[in-house]
Amino acid sequence: MQQVTGTLISYYFYCKRRMWLHANDIRFEDTSEDVAMGRLIEDSTYLQRDSNYEQIELEGIKIDFYDHKNRIIHETKKSPKFEQTHIWQLKYYMYILLRNGIEGVTGLLEYPTERKTHKIELTLE
Repeated sequence: MQQVTGTLISYYFYCKRRMWLHANDIRFEDTSEDVAMGRLIEDSTYLQRDSNYEQIELEGIKIDFYDHKNRIIHETKKSPKFEQTHIWQLKYYMYILLRNGIEGVTGLLEYPTERKTHKIELTLE
């Protein structure tokens, strides 16, 4: 059985066909210019984070920047074009942390090229 990952959650809202392909190990991310650009933005933005935040891998998710002191997940994206997808991926990360006993986590969805930041919270709704 395929483990649910942040990528699968993202693809669920973005494209169900791509989600199915990814779940069945048919992946195009390694050659995608969009993914490469996203990694470049992530690697070249907020360079001070390496010393302030930690990376967490848990239950199929990989959170690149987690501020454990303030319980904030920082998720950096290239563009707000698929903002709802980004929000649900971030909420899934918060859910996994909650399921593992880490309560009160919020998220910051960041679009450095747009200079926009959105606070995301996990609610019962």
